[in-house]
Amino acid sequence: SSGINAEYGEKLDKQRQTIGKLYLDNATLTWNGNAINGKAGISGFLEKLPISHTTVHSVAAQPVMDSSIVIVTTGTVRFASSTEQDFSQTFVLKKTDTKTMKVSFDCFRFLNKIESN
Repeated sequence: SSGINAEYGEKLDKQRQTIGKLYLDNATLTWNGNAINGKAGISGFLEKLPISHTTVHSVAAQPVMDSSIVIVTTGTVRFASSTEQDFSQTFVLKKTDTKTMKVSFDCFRFLNKIESN
């Protein structure tokens, strides 16, 4: 599970033009509540984001039905000159053959900090 996160973060931050290779043709990305459908649409959306620097803080993976795996990550990301933001990202990976898994669903959400009293 940490492999896909490292590869995804690297592609998002430094090789965005190749990030579509991680997705199935019919994948869905939900980015802060906005749905983007299909590998081409997802690639186009992600390529238009400002330059980023991503740090993953935690990863949890769980097998689910159909030989799929759900991966939940949390971390921080900074886009261009904006401030660093906490995020949560959930991937569903599906087998494409005996050795390869690709993202079928991806949900990215910025997190709001809760101030304690």
